[in-house]
Amino acid sequence: MGFGTDLQGRSSHEALLKVQDAEIRLLETLKRFITSRIEADRQYTASLTKMVYNAAKSDSNDLLEFQDCCSVFRAWDTILKETDIFIKQIREHSDVLHSRTLDSLNFLIAEKKSARRNYLDLRNALDTEMSKRQEDVQKNKLEYGRLLDRLKLDKAKFQDAQTKGKGGSKVDDAKSRLIRTMSRLHNQHNDYILAVAEANNYQSIHCQQLLPAVLDCHQAIQELFIRQLKFVLTDYANMTDFTSRPFQDVALHISTDVERIQPGSEYGSTFISKFRSDPLTPIKFDFDHNFMDEYSGKLKPSELVLDDLTFENFQHRHTRYTHELKQEQKALELHEAELQDAAHAVMLSEQRMIEESSSERMKELIEKHKQQELEKKEVAERKAHISRLKDLIKLTEASITALGDSNPPPAFEGNDIADGETESNFSTSSRDKDKKFKFPSVHIFKRGDKSNGRQRPNCDDLDDDDTEVRPRAGDAIPTQKRRIEDEEWFHGVLPREEVQRLLTEDGDYLVRESKNRKTNETQYVLSVFWQGHKHFIIQGSEETGWRFEGASYPTIQELIQKQHASGQPVTNKSQAILQKAIVREDWELLNDHIHLEMKIGNGNFGEVYKGKYVPKNMVVAVKTCRDTLSEDQRKKFLLEGRILKQYNHPNIVKFIGIAAQRQPVMIVMEFVPGGALLTFLRKQGRLQSRRQLTQMCVDAANGMSYLENRGCIHRDLAARNCLVGDNSVIKISDFGMSREEEEYTVSEGMKQIPIKWTAPEALNYGKYTSLCDVWSYGILMWEIFSAGQQPYTGWTNAQAREKIDGGYRLPQPTDMPDSVYQIMKRCWEYQPERRPHFKEIYESLSDAVKRV
Repeated sequence: MGFGTDLQGRSSHEALLKVQDAEIRLLETLKRFITSRIEADRQYTASLTKMVYNAAKSDSNDLLEFQDCCSVFRAWDTILKETDIFIKQIREHSDVLHSRTLDSLNFLIAEKKSARRNYLDLRNALDTEMSKRQEDVQKNKLEYGRLLDRLKLDKAKFQDAQTKGKGGSKVDDAKSRLIRTMSRLHNQHNDYILAVAEANNYQSIHCQQLLPAVLDCHQAIQELFIRQLKFVLTDYANMTDFTSRPFQDVALHISTDVERIQPGSEYGSTFISKFRSDPLTPIKFDFDHNFMDEYSGKLKPSELVLDDLTFENFQHRHTRYTHELKQEQKALELHEAELQDAAHAVMLSEQRMIEESSSERMKELIEKHKQQELEKKEVAERKAHISRLKDLIKLTEASITALGDSNPPPAFEGNDIADGETESNFSTSSRDKDKKFKFPSVHIFKRGDKSNGRQRPNCDDLDDDDTEVRPRAGDAIPTQKRRIEDEEWFHGVLPREEVQRLLTEDGDYLVRESKNRKTNETQYVLSVFWQGHKHFIIQGSEETGWRFEGASYPTIQELIQKQHASGQPVTNKSQAILQKAIVREDWELLNDHIHLEMKIGNGNFGEVYKGKYVPKNMVVAVKTCRDTLSEDQRKKFLLEGRILKQYNHPNIVKFIGIAAQRQPVMIVMEFVPGGALLTFLRKQGRLQSRRQLTQMCVDAANGMSYLENRGCIHRDLAARNCLVGDNSVIKISDFGMSREEEEYTVSEGMKQIPIKWTAPEALNYGKYTSLCDVWSYGILMWEIFSAGQQPYTGWTNAQAREKIDGGYRLPQPTDMPDSVYQIMKRCWEYQPERRPHFKEIYESLSDAVKRV
């Protein structure tokens, strides 16, 4: 078996050329690979050298101080020294690759190309010679056939001349032509036979001697090249073998010193003996009696005073202590129960570690131990707080018990102070609280609450706790102007797109707030539908009044009221007439109704707060929009709210409304107590069962199936954008990048795109469909079962893209069931049409969770 006997055909010849081309490309790739490896090794050793230098420099004092008493520092010193040896080994091997391996490879590439050219030239020469023989036979064959036809014709003419008895000259001419044709035919007959014989002879030589010789020679040369390539690859393998003896010695020395670390005795007798100190001496805090030297009254050092000035505050303090004590006792019971659970979890983790020693098991064990120690700390802290509160309650309770049912004694007796009016001329004590009154408000534009025949007060002009002020005698009761924010036709920061949705008939109008693109100043805009949408900037200010083309009015409310009542066009040019005010929708909230309480995170456009929606006494989550954002960015911010408001699903975060009456603009949503799924997974992911984790995937798939049915592409599905509700129910959130289209194409670049969560077709072509969300959902599944780890850890975005395009997919997490893993893999099909839709994913996972 060989080239000469088995590869003579045309297809074999083409295969030989093809494999040689492929081998040359392989060698060129190998050359680039080794060159890159050399460069990478040099950069690697340079980085390692710098790393070791910096580590040794920064830790030198620590090593000197603790190396003799702490095995961790001894192991660290060994790691630094052995890493330096490791660096030298890599550098030496890299030099060999450059000076020997790469030179051999360059020579092999040149020889390989030369051998291909020689083979092709020889094969072409043989084929050309064979073609000549074939052409010669064909040429003689054609001539032979032509002469046979000519002979028949000349013979027929001669016989015809004889039959008709024509003159002697004509018969002689016909005979002469017949003889000449016959002569040429006989000679051509011989030429044809010789050409056939010669062609057969050459073909035999060609097939049995010439071509096999060329092919066998070529095979021998190629096998020599393979031998040389094997040498190159062997050299490369040896020079990059980290299992060789020098590298094994490095690893052995490091592992030996690491094994000597005993966690239980790390801070044992040696360290403690070296750094032993005396216990802390408690500091005693005493009341400073010097304050009493210049004081004359009822106050006594180190004794609580209970009188009519302190009684109410005293009661509140005692009640607060009692309430805090109950809360701490409940918390103690909870943490004691959690401590028992944590101890049980540690025991189970220790058993798993014995059965399977792995990094994942070690992480789990450490996490469980940390949780146990944290719970111990919490229990100790709660007990300390309870002890402190009991002492404080005992201290305050003694004074209250001593007072009994009696009224608290007055702080002042007799003529301690003179009778007369105080500065305020009125009291704010609890006895006077039933005598409060409210300022009436003047409602300029005739809408609003007229219950009991009175206008509702302006809540912004009152204190947050609705404290009212008692006027002095003779003072006039001031009136308050109704703010524009209280007008139902004022919609605040409303994008033009939303205006166009609301104004549909001639005469429809509303007022909104906008920003001047050039000066960034706030301005008020009257939007009217009159043979199309028209927008009028309301000119003026609070000092000069407000107007369109006519007279000015002190307030925008009066201007709009007069304009509406007059039935006159807003401007002569537009001829737009105000006929019907479009009031705010239920989801358009007042900023005053939203109380921000505590910052809980950051968003793309501003901060996220926990707050309260006052009218419904509802705890909510509030996304704010920074007032420094451009108009386009504010539109993108509000887009999320407009998308959310049309969805109602248990696995989609619930939309409450948008507060856009003034800055900051706010999107108000339900408050989901569990917070971000990513944070939950990183803190408690290892504590969840496989069934619980699978159910989280089911919840997310259910929510995404709902969105897919409504043509919504999320574009940013990830654990960081999901929330954990009661009973660990997952809710899809953060629709800032969402689009309500079946297919969406972007071209603005990749700066805002989460590369490691995004499907290849979206990265390569900017084309988004719901199947792109399916790819992202697969990453979400991986995050859920990996305790919130970063996907493609250690890789840059570019490296991750290259690996994915090359076929790499994230591995199956330890606790992920095989049935769930198969679903996750299908989400990462490179061709979008081969991925399942969310309905199928939801149904498959719903079946899978029953079997987990």
